[in-house]
Parts: sequence; structure tokens; C-alpha cells
Amino acid sequence: MAKDSYLKKILGAENFSRIQSSKVLMVGAGGIGCELLKDLVLTGYGEIHIVDLDTITLSNLNRQFLFRQNDINKSKSLTVSKAVQHFNYLNAHLVSHHGNIMDTNKFPITWWEQFEYVFNALDNLEARRYVNKMCLFLKKPLMESGTTGFKGQIQPIYPYYSECFDCSTKETAKTYPVCTIRSSPTQPVHCITWAKEFLFHSLFDEVESDQNLTDPNQIRSETDNEAEIAFFQKESTELAELRHLITTADPPTFINELLVKIFKADIERLLLIDSIETRRGSRKPTPLDVVRYSSQLAGLLADVSNENILNLDTKMWSVLENIYVLYKSSEVLQERIVSGRESSISFDKDDEDTLNFVAAASNLRSSIFGIEIKSKFDIKEIAGNIIPAIATTNAIISGFACLAGTKYFTTPSHGTDYSAITHKSSTIFVGITPNKYITSGTLGPPNEKCPSDALVSRGVFKISPTDFTTLTLGWLIGQLENYGYSRDDISIQKSNSKLLYDIDYDDNVDLTLASMSGLKDGELILISDDSDQLESLELYINIAEKTSLPELVLRPKVTHDEPEQENEDGLLENGMDVENDGVILLDSEAENEENDDLLIIDDEPSPKRRKIA
Repeated sequence: MAKDSYLKKILGAENFSRIQSSKVLMVGAGGIGCELLKDLVLTGYGEIHIVDLDTITLSNLNRQFLFRQNDINKSKSLTVSKAVQHFNYLNAHLVSHHGNIMDTNKFPITWWEQFEYVFNALDNLEARRYVNKMCLFLKKPLMESGTTGFKGQIQPIYPYYSECFDCSTKETAKTYPVCTIRSSPTQPVHCITWAKEFLFHSLFDEVESDQNLTDPNQIRSETDNEAEIAFFQKESTELAELRHLITTADPPTFINELLVKIFKADIERLLLIDSIETRRGSRKPTPLDVVRYSSQLAGLLADVSNENILNLDTKMWSVLENIYVLYKSSEVLQERIVSGRESSISFDKDDEDTLNFVAAASNLRSSIFGIEIKSKFDIKEIAGNIIPAIATTNAIISGFACLAGTKYFTTPSHGTDYSAITHKSSTIFVGITPNKYITSGTLGPPNEKCPSDALVSRGVFKISPTDFTTLTLGWLIGQLENYGYSRDDISIQKSNSKLLYDIDYDDNVDLTLASMSGLKDGELILISDDSDQLESLELYINIAEKTSLPELVLRPKVTHDEPEQENEDGLLENGMDVENDGVILLDSEAENEENDDLLIIDDEPSPKRRKIA
């Protein structure tokens, strides 16, 4: 009997043929990704592209069963493709990409256009939102999936016909008092938060980002101790000086100043503030003896084989080893900025350089305050808000994601009119609540308050290289008037919120698009109607053969000013009681689940479906 006989019987010969001729994308090759790729291959998908930027670590092997001991440090996307070949009975064509899915140079929007369906097996909020946005731009169906311990979920997303990833509000991560983090830590998580949100951010991340730990108003709301406030101000000044040294000093000078200012001088000043001792209790910090460790550090740096320390994820590093890791990671981070490859660097738990810096810095601070130090593995778990993963849940959710995905290929297609498939699809939830091991909910319509698919229209602005270098911003403004916007009432800004034009700022009108700072292939620009008559428009700039703007009909702008009200049970009206209804949307893959990705959705069916032209 042919290996595809049962598939043809279950799916139908014609539907199976459509699956075999399809080209799909799977983003993420971790806990869910390994299981999902296995299912996609055995279902008969013709061509599967796999994208992942991560490499395999020892901690992956307990649940990512396509990897083996000798695969450690290899690319996940490349390794997973080879691993499934021994059961690739239906000859799926596998294409692996080792890289960041948000890299517009490697994965431009024209690359996305080739796929008929997108499966998400991601582990972080930023990337999930990006994939969601790309699918909204191109109106591609997306299958979201995630697990949290014994709980899991799949969510089919049909752009502008069902809820998108951003339609439900995410819970915010747990926060800690600024003064506790910056002057009186008592737990490892305080030191890790300080290293990640304060030290790393102040040195390497975008300085424009709003950070609670540096907000003067937040600080004064927590303490009226002028000596402590002065300490915070001095600390911030020193960090600004250190940030300047990144681009003006050699690595040894920068790193030595970092050790002296942050782990010695700041701690010595902190000891002079008597009132903090009461808040801190019996924990009295001991400044780092930089001179004592300098000669020992030189010895470690002289032997290249010591770089293996960086890979000892489960080892408790000594103080000297933490200094060594801080030195090596700072050296690389400094080079990344000085080289011009990156103007700023954000913390990413999967970026070894940033993780090493945060792990070493937090451990040094813990040591100074007499707090238990943690292994790099534990710090990654805390800094990335990771919770334990369960392989069985991954397998169940991956199976549901693959099975639910076939509905798209077994439903008559009408271009991007997803009304029929939306009504046939469901969000599926699994858990260990008695009598609710598996539950489902109909797909709701887009949230009218969602900033991604309800309040904004999107399209691809294609422009030829010649036009990009000759046409001006004024020309583009004239084209936008065709959508109904008034030149006097619109504002144009880049994705980083930098203003390009409004009625009071027309300095760029005569500049060519190519000459405007940061405007490039893959850049997003947002057009807003300051008169509040029309919805906003987000355009993706794509350097193409021929210039064209998307054919869109903008809708009247809808405002929602009323605050969310709690019902008599104390629940937000746009939510559900998780315990009573068992309906929970999880937004993270089991390997790297983030607590702040947990959200509640309403599963009430609605006849209202909306599409855009």
C-alpha cells in the first residue's frame, strides 16, 4: 500500500494534492518546532521552509527529540531538516534558514510572498508580533501555537476575518520597586532585573527607550531620601560616561572603568547612606576588590582555552569567572557597536553575548550583596521569564496545529476571502483541569480596539530604485491624498516614531526618499490622520522593479475612549475566567515560555466579519 493512501482517504485526493503542491513556512525549530516539523513532513506538505536563529544547547535535549548530543552548538534550523530525512517518506522539500526572522535584509517582504501558510513555533513576544504583522501585510493565514507546562493552545489567524495575535492584551511582566533593584536587592531576581533592565539597557540599548528604573518621577514616588536620590543621579551620570567610553576607549579601559565605577565606587557610596541599611536588613554589601582580581583576570585572558567557561551553562561561576565572562561579553558587545553593525543592542535571552553580560553582571552584584548566585542556565530562565517545558504538551499542541492547518487546504479558496474557513476553524486549548483536558472556542472577529488589524490598514509600497533616489517626500504626500487624506491633516513617521512630516514640520518635503535618514528597503512608515477622520495607514517600503502603492479603501476612524469596566465578578468585560471556562491563550513555545505572554480571550461567536479591500 502506498504511504500516502491513508492521507488521501482522510483528506481527499484533491485536497491532498493541494497540500503536496503547497509551500509553507515554519518559524521556530525548538520544542514545538521539532514536533511540528515531524507532523508537517508526515502530512505531505510539498515544500517547508524552516527559520530559526538559535543553536542547540544541552538543555534542549530533554524535549527536542530531533537533536542529539553531538548536535550541540549546531544550527537548529539546519539540524532539524537533516533529522527528519529518515522518515521523509513523501519527499517534502525542506529549506533551512539560520537567521532572525525579523531581519528584513535576509527575509524581505518579497520572500514572504512565496508562502501559502505560516506556522509559528516561536518563543518570544517581539518575533510573534512581527510575524503577525507580516501576515497582516500580505493577508497570509497564520497558525499560532504555544505551551505553558501542561497547558497549551493553537490559534488559527485569518487576517482581518479573525482575531490576530495583538487583538488580546498581554499581561505585563512582574515589576519590582526601583529602590529595591538599584540600592537594596535581597533576591537573585532583583540583581538579574538590575543587570538586564538597568545596567545593560543604560550601556548598550537605545537611550530613548522609556525605562522605569531610570524614571526620576518613579524614583521620587518611592523615596524621599535625598542622599539616595543623589546616589541614583550619580550612578546614572557614571553610566552615561561609560556609554561614551564604548566608542572612545579600547576594551581594557572601558571594562576596567565598568568594574571600578559600578561594582566598587557605587557600592562604596551606597554604604554611606544609613537609611538603606534598615531597608536592606542584615545584608551589607562588600565592594568588589578590583585590584585583587586584576592579575588573576589577566591570567585567564591569556589562555584562549578558558573561553570554554562561557559555555558552562549549568556551572556556578566563581567571582573571578564572572569577571572573566563580563570582560569577554563586554569586549564583543563593544566591538558590535564600534564596528557600525549595530547602533544599539537590546537584551535577548537567545543572544549569547547579551546573556553572558547579564549573567555575569547579576552574579557579581549578588556576590557583593551576599545573595545566592545562579548558573547561566538559571539566569536565562529568569531573565527570559521562562517556565518549565513538558515534551508531551509540545507534541499534542503540534499535532493540533498541523491538523487544524489542513482545514485551510480542504476548504474552497476564494483568494483572501477567509469567511468560510474562519467559520469552520476553532481555537483549541489543552490542560489538566478535570473534565476540560481539551476545549475549543470559535474564532472571534478582530478586536475593534486592536492597533494591529482594526485601527490600521496596511499595504506594501513598492518603489523602483530609480524612483527611490529621485522622488521626494512631497511626491509621496501627494499620492497619499488619493486615499482621502488631507495634506494639512496628516503626519508621517517611521517605525521608531521619528517624525518625517506634519503641517508644522515640512523640512523634508523636498528631500528624496533615499536621502532621508533611515528610510530604506524593509522600513515601515505610519501615516496618521490628525483630523481623526480616517484610520491610520502603515506602509512597508519594498524596493521593487516598478513603483506602486497598495490599492486600499481607508475606513472612517473609530475612537474608543471608554475605559474597560469590571463586571460583578471582578473580571474585565473583554476577558473570561480562566479557571471556570478553561479558555486561555498562550503566546510562547514551551522551550522559552514567557509569563508576560499569557492572556485571556473571549470565545463568544460573532456574526460580524470585516475585511479590507
